[in-house]
Amino acid sequence: MDNKKKNSVIAVFGIILAVFVLVFFVVPFVRNAACVTMFVFGIISIGLGCAMTYRGLLGEGTRSKVYGIPLMRIGFYYMGAQIVLSLIFFIVNLSTHTPAWVAAVISMILLAAALIGTVGMDNARDIIESVDSNIKGKIQQTKTFKLDISSLADKCEDAEAKKLLEKLSEKLKYSDPVSSPALADIEEKISQSIDEIKELVLSGKTEELAEKIKYTDMLVDDRNRQCKAEK
Repeated sequence: MDNKKKNSVIAVFGIILAVFVLVFFVVPFVRNAACVTMFVFGIISIGLGCAMTYRGLLGEGTRSKVYGIPLMRIGFYYMGAQIVLSLIFFIVNLSTHTPAWVAAVISMILLAAALIGTVGMDNARDIIESVDSNIKGKIQQTKTFKLDISSLADKCEDAEAKKLLEKLSEKLKYSDPVSSPALADIEEKISQSIDEIKELVLSGKTEELAEKIKYTDMLVDDRNRQCKAEK
């Protein structure tokens, strides 16, 4: 989070805190134990709201930021509910006496709900990021195949082999990018075959190159068929 966002968060919550403290000490409320309890929990809600806003804005990835928005909302909703409830207690206690334990219990329930929501949102974000990372790992293999073949096509000097490599690169481009344990064997064969193509291209041995590319093309077709069979 950049300094501008940090300063904005501090400014917003600083203003809210200043107004809340000013209202409590300037307005002639009856500052009994219940009101003091509500005042303390109001300060806690502002601090927690600020912390949850920071937490929501800290995410760097898109998914992290998306899941940070509900987290910020929980902080704002909790803070708003606690401050409104505190003001209601301040006003009610002008004409009556509310036991401090009532204020404490209600405030603790609100705080517990906010903390449970925070834990739930953090867990949800962690799960989504873990799944996203897992998917990225699964599609990386196919991307690597395509990049390797494209690179070899650029380096290949044999016209026929170059066309075959470009065709293979195009096929990989439109192949299912998601890998799975069931595809491990065929993908290992493709990887080994690409390594052999690389050796032939770099060594300039074009006699076996076309056949090796066709063999790799066949392996990619086999992988594509296995992908469809798993759907």
